[in-house]
Amino acid sequence: MQTDDVLSWVCQYCGEENQLWVDLTIFGDQDFIEDCETCCRPNRIIISHDKENEEYIFVDARLTDE
Repeated sequence: MQTDDVLSWVCQYCGEENQLWVDLTIFGDQDFIEDCETCCRPNRIIISHDKENEEYIFVDARLTDE
């Protein structure tokens, strides 16, 4: 059983791709703030859990102002 994974997301401020470590043992949706590795601005990261396939699916990176 895989317990963690690395997902990519794109900063909504500067457009740079970032890497994010995700703990796959946390069930349910995840919603948190992650700073861009390039411009250091905060992005709201939303990760959804596919309960049927028991997999996490990266959903969205958003501006923190939304």
